[in-house]
Amino acid sequence: MLTFAAGTRYLLVDGVEAWKAGDLDPLERQLAEPPPETVLVLIARGKVPKRLEKCVEAAGGELRSYSAPKPWQLPSWVVERAREEGLQLDKDAAQTLVSIVGQGQQRLAREIEKLALVAHPDGRLTADEVEEWASGESSRGAYDLADALVAGDLRAALAISEQLGARNEPPGRLAFTLVRRLGEVHRAASLLEAGMPEQRVAEAIGGPPWAAKRVIGHARKADPELLERALCALADLEIELRGGGVGFDEDTAFTLALARAAA
Repeated sequence: MLTFAAGTRYLLVDGVEAWKAGDLDPLERQLAEPPPETVLVLIARGKVPKRLEKCVEAAGGELRSYSAPKPWQLPSWVVERAREEGLQLDKDAAQTLVSIVGQGQQRLAREIEKLALVAHPDGRLTADEVEEWASGESSRGAYDLADALVAGDLRAALAISEQLGARNEPPGRLAFTLVRRLGEVHRAASLLEAGMPEQRVAEAIGGPPWAAKRVIGHARKADPELLERALCALADLEIELRGGGVGFDEDTAFTLALARAAA
């Protein structure tokens, strides 16, 4: 948009990855003789048409790529970003941070900044210290709860459930995460019991390598039959929450389901 301000004019265009070949004709004509004191910034979120790249280069422009790291590259990215903040994290500590915080780069960057303050003046944290100080998403508590159910630790499951309840986490949302995690561990345990190598089990599970490794670690210690019974208990919970059970209130139904799942 034109303004009354004097000096350089900046034009910012977002979403150019959606442009078709015919959309580029007028742009090519304009960039052949660009207006003076004008800076054109084109933002593409995805693959850029080759014709557009050639058009920008022909006008003397720059092509810059800011691709996000792949999930399996995040621990290395965390190590490098931590180094920029004056914090030393080894590979295990970086993987621990990713497993707690998730794959969002902004959340990881904020946690790294916080951990750098925690580590001052030594400037170094171990994986155990990262696990102690890092703050994860609310879903992280749900995975902790699922891990307690997999281990058959009812006391830990109820304690985590109370903490999540204090944060007003609805049982219905928690149940979804519990079923997903128990289902992953159950599948991994069944494949291991059938003699499949761990590497192939990880491929069958999918997801980042560190996550598959964690699931397989739980599966090695788990009983597939007990996991199946736990999944049945959570299926009964869903029926109860949808109004098809005996009429327990939501919190009571959830607590009883946890007791059955961890038994």
